[in-house]
Amino acid sequence: MPAKDYKICPALFCAYIAKTSKRNPNLMLEDRREITEQEILALIDWYVCKRASEGKCKGFTMKSHIEKGKTVDVTLIDTEEEKDEADS
Repeated sequence: MPAKDYKICPALFCAYIAKTSKRNPNLMLEDRREITEQEILALIDWYVCKRASEGKCKGFTMKSHIEKGKTVDVTLIDTEEEKDEADS
């Protein structure tokens, strides 16, 4: 099955990489794998670092797709340890 046939499908308690039904695109088929929390966090880290290295910004804010009236803020911040090392 080509990778283009798979989608990221958020569910109630998990997110999956799954093949979806052609008749009902909102239905996941049995051909799926749960995306681990570590994989999700690694993607967020990768995305913020990529944008920072491109000089665009050190984070981003977006409207929450789950919690109405809230925003999600992700920022790349220097830790105290790294600030101390840079000052030395």
